[in-house]
Amino acid sequence: MIRAAVVLALLALPSTAAAQAPPPCAPEKVSEVTLTSQERGQDAPLVATHEVYVVAEIQRSASQVVMTPQDGVAVLDKNSDGTGIIIFAPTTPNLTVTVTWRQSADPANDEETARCTATRVLTLPVLAANPARGVKQPNPGPASIGDYTFAVAPALRRPNLSPLEITIRSTAGVRFPRARERLRTMVVPMRGEEQVRYKTRLPNYAYATFPQLCRFWWLSCGPVNSHIGQLNVGNGGRPDLDGSNAILRPLAASQPLRWAARYGFVVSTFPGAAENRPYGYDVQVKQAGRLLARVRRAGRCREIHRNGGSFHSCTLARQSTLLR
Repeated sequence: MIRAAVVLALLALPSTAAAQAPPPCAPEKVSEVTLTSQERGQDAPLVATHEVYVVAEIQRSASQVVMTPQDGVAVLDKNSDGTGIIIFAPTTPNLTVTVTWRQSADPANDEETARCTATRVLTLPVLAANPARGVKQPNPGPASIGDYTFAVAPALRRPNLSPLEITIRSTAGVRFPRARERLRTMVVPMRGEEQVRYKTRLPNYAYATFPQLCRFWWLSCGPVNSHIGQLNVGNGGRPDLDGSNAILRPLAASQPLRWAARYGFVVSTFPGAAENRPYGYDVQVKQAGRLLARVRRAGRCREIHRNGGSFHSCTLARQSTLLR
C-alpha cells in the first residue's frame, strides 16, 4: 500500500519539462516573425487545396519552434527544427498559423541567459481554386444506343485539387433512375499524398474475366456497366483530352484511393449485353459539393436475329447531358 501511494504521488507531480517551461516573454521583447509559402520548391502564394510548404522566419535565434495551423488543417510533415510545415491549403480566405518558440528573455542583451516562451499568430492570404470541369470527348459513343463517354479535367489555372466523387444509379427500366435506386459511389483523389497502399492485389485488368471486372474494377455492372480511367498529361503539362482512351490507366472501384487522378479521368457508361433488357442510368461527378457533370440515358437493348446471325441492338428513349 505504501509503494502504491508513493507511485500515485509521483504521478500527481508536474513533469520536469512542464515545471521548467520558461515564462512568457515580455511583449516588447518578442522577436519578429514572417510567414512565407512555397509550392513545388518555388516561392508562391497559397492556393486552396494545394499542397504547400509554410515557413516561419524568426528574426533572432529561436529553439523548440512549433507551428500550429488553424483548426481543420492537418500537418502532413514538418522539418527537423519545426520552422516549416507541409499542409493542404484551406479553402478559407486566409490561413492562420500560431508560432510558438523559446528565445532569450532580452534579445538585445548578449549577456542575458534567461529564456522565455514567445508566441505569434500570423496569417497568409489564400487564393481561391477553380473547380474541375466536365469535358466532352471527341468520340463520346454512338448517339442512338445509350453509350456515353466523357472526361473530367482540372482547371488549367489554380486548379481545385479536392477529391472527385463519381456516383451512378441504374435501373432495369426504360426510365431515368429514381432516388430510391441503389447509389454506387467512388471517390478519387487528385493529390498523390492521399493515395493509399492496399493489401489486396488486383487482377490484371487486361486479362480479367467479366466477374473480376465487376468485382474489382468497374463501378457498376448489370443493366448498365460503367468504368473509369485515369487521364494522362499531354503537351504543355495539360490533361490529355484527345480521346485516345486505349492508353488510360483503369481505376479500380474496389480500391479508389490506389492512384491519384491529378489530371482527371474518363468515365465510360454503356448498357449491358443481356437480351431484351431495358436500362436507365444517372451518372454524376462532383467536387467539393459542386456538380461538374451529369449524364442520364434510358432505352432498351435487344438481340436481333437476321440471316442466320445475330447482333446486339440498343435504342435510346430518353437522354440528358450536362457538362460544365
